Parts: sequence; C-alpha cells; structure tokens
Amino acid sequence: MAFLIHSAALAEEFNGTTYRLSQSQMEVTVPVNASRLNLTLHEAASNMTLLDEGGKMVVINSSYNFWRGDHNYNIAFEKHVFGNLIYSMPYQGQQFILPLRDEGPVRVILPPGYATGNRILGIARPDPDEISADEGGMVLTWRNASRYQMIEVSYYHENAPEALVKIFAILVAAAVLLLIEYYASIRKLRAVREDVER
Repeated sequence: MAFLIHSAALAEEFNGTTYRLSQSQMEVTVPVNASRLNLTLHEAASNMTLLDEGGKMVVINSSYNFWRGDHNYNIAFEKHVFGNLIYSMPYQGQQFILPLRDEGPVRVILPPGYATGNRILGIARPDPDEISADEGGMVLTWRNASRYQMIEVSYYHENAPEALVKIFAILVAAAVLLLIEYYASIRKLRAVREDVER
C-alpha cells in the first residue's frame, strides 16, 4: 500500500531510474556505476549527458542502432563512473506506460499540476510503494519494480475531480427539472382529459 510523503530531499536518497514527465517530453535519469552501459529504448533518446557524483560532466562515446523496433545505445565512458546518465525522450498524453526491462527501483514524477489516484479519472498500476509530493509534482515510487512486467500511470489535472463533481451536480439538477416538468405536463394532460370526459 502506498503512503504519502512530503519531501524535496527524496531524489538524493533514490538509487533507481527516474522518469520526469512534461507536456512534450520526459527526462530520464539512470544511475550509473560502470565504465560501459547498454540502453534499449522504445523511442530515440536525445541530449544524453553523464554527470559524475560531484555533478561534473563526463565525456561519453556512444554508438547507436535501430533494430526490431528498439533504439539501442552502446555507451562507453573514459573511466569507471559513479553518477547519473540523463537523457530526453519524446512523450505526449496523460498516460505513461513503461515496459520493464531492467531490475531496480523506478520513480515517475508527474508534471506540475497533475495527479493520479482517482478510480474514474486515472490510477497507477500496479500500486506504487510510495506517493510523495515535491515542488516538481507528484512522485510515484516502485521500490522493487522487477516484480512487474509493466508500469502504467494515467493522470489528470489536479482540479479535475472538482470539475467532475460540478458537472454531475449540473446533470442531476437538469434531470430533476426535467422530471418536475414531465410530471407537471402529465397532470395538465390528465386535467384536460377529465374536463373533456365531463
């Protein structure tokens, strides 16, 4: 079961892959503790940058090929590096689907002003282990993502539940008015029929 945490320091203690979503792309941060890395992605990556644990850029050499619908990157570093590989991928919509290929924790950060968790408007499947909030948006964390084949997050504007309640209230009010008008016209018709029969 997920629990809510309010903290901006969560990113520092997280040692897994992070997907930060926006309206047109996502930024992916992959922890690195190696001198080489192979990435297989469903979309082409751009703006690949490697930062060491001190935040300094490290030179990378990479080769790329596209095979059977996958974008494959073979990345080599000058030396053994402990840090983060950061890259961008195109992304649109309000549904994030992640086929899981690697082991380790996964974190998804929704765009600011968006939320998930309403059964009608959108939920995360499977349930995240943690749900937190920071200045960047709602953060969903799966500590042992290797148990799953896929993570799916449907999300919506934070004010969507209130808007939905207002729409339902308007529809209910309109239905009540129609029923009142219907019963009033039935009574009038009965009164006219009774007058005719007399």
